[in-house]
Amino acid sequence: MDLFQSSTLKTLFDPPTGDLISGLESIQFKNLCPGEYNDLFIQLRRRSNLLTAAHIAHACYFVSLANRIKREGEKLKGTPDKKRSHRLMAEVCREPGLKIGIIGVGRIGHLLATFLLKYGDVYPDELCLSSRQADLLTDMIQNGVGFCKFNNAYIVQHCDIVFLCVAPHHIRYIIDDIRDRIKSNVLIYSLVLGFPALKLASLLKHTLIIKPSYQWSELIDKDETLWPIADGIECIFRNDILMKRISLENEDQNDSLVRDDQLVPIIFYALLNILKQNALLNRIQSLKVLSALLFNNSNIDIIIEKFDTIEENNEYFPDFNLVHLTTKTTIIRDLLDHNTNLRRLFSETLISHFTQFKSNY
Repeated sequence: MDLFQSSTLKTLFDPPTGDLISGLESIQFKNLCPGEYNDLFIQLRRRSNLLTAAHIAHACYFVSLANRIKREGEKLKGTPDKKRSHRLMAEVCREPGLKIGIIGVGRIGHLLATFLLKYGDVYPDELCLSSRQADLLTDMIQNGVGFCKFNNAYIVQHCDIVFLCVAPHHIRYIIDDIRDRIKSNVLIYSLVLGFPALKLASLLKHTLIIKPSYQWSELIDKDETLWPIADGIECIFRNDILMKRISLENEDQNDSLVRDDQLVPIIFYALLNILKQNALLNRIQSLKVLSALLFNNSNIDIIIEKFDTIEENNEYFPDFNLVHLTTKTTIIRDLLDHNTNLRRLFSETLISHFTQFKSNY
């Protein structure tokens, strides 16, 4: 019998989608670290689960919005309706989406690839993966993923959005591999710890970079009921209460468990860039489209008024330098900070994106 056909070993070696140590009593933290250290490791596991869920949820949501812009670029020139784009649309009718690349397919990279296919409006032939470990790509090849090889340069030359999911000690090797090969309009979305956007921009000589920088609330350590230790990502995405706690713009800040003041504004400007590339919309049209996508309302006058007052009075938006914007207090950040209703709308719209898939399970 093939060794890897054993159900026990298959469960052990399959790419993780939940608790890595479930069922392995000898390495449970309660046995490895008795007493006071056990509580510390439980806290670390809860924080790890929280940050992993936040990374995957926001990345999938961003890609789903970018793909809607790509697939419906021409339609968006009219006033967009409130219907959300998702994978339930008939395969035969779909328009081409963005090419999504992932460099590094370890735990986080594999989770991201898995959930982009479910929640990011990404089809297998639109996904490109690069990893030194060929065994980690086997199931993706079987699922029809378009490119599964170790070729980092190919990813940054042929994809529209590229996720960096490598360990921090590998990032300099990746940078050496891709720095002079990145096409000008590719968006780099980094999940690498310890390398903020400004540092990556300097190393890569590229300014279209999104780098989440989450901070968690101390509440997660004080009240263990607020977040599970080891629930799978799928379970979290189906739980509206948990999703609200990582929505970033929860109107009840006391109920938020993770914070990143820059991420939502940078996503807004990144989507403006994608709109410009895929649909020739003027400033007002662009703001209406993004208001509909991010806040489920195409007529939020306060956004249009703020941009008309502060931004240069040109008919079309310029290409935004995303790294430069991380050092500024942007219009969108200022609006979210002073408008509870706007934060509520963002949270509800993000949560509804994942809620629409519940009936499939």
